[in-house]
Amino acid sequence: MKALAIIVNIFVPGSGTIIVGKLGQGAAQFLLFALGIVLTFAVAGPIVGVPLAVAAWVWALDSAAGDETVTSRSKAPRQTENALSFLDRRDRHPSVVRQSPRPIPQADRSP
Repeated sequence: MKALAIIVNIFVPGSGTIIVGKLGQGAAQFLLFALGIVLTFAVAGPIVGVPLAVAAWVWALDSAAGDETVTSRSKAPRQTENALSFLDRRDRHPSVVRQSPRPIPQADRSP
């Protein structure tokens, strides 16, 4: 199966990665390769388009030949976090010591 995926990826980057079972990576590789080809013939020319197409092609070959397999998400425990949960981590870190805020001194305004 891997050999077929590599051969297919040589001609159409991303399709072999999809054959292996990595749908998201394969779609991204195909879109980046197509964008690179379009940019090659656009104003940006070979300066941007060719490196992008080559990088997507190499990425496609590497991901199709890689040992990483798609596993079920239910096997690994997943931590659910929201976008601001990193702010809470500093409170749990042992090096952070909570201090009460010091009162701000008021200027004496008596005449």
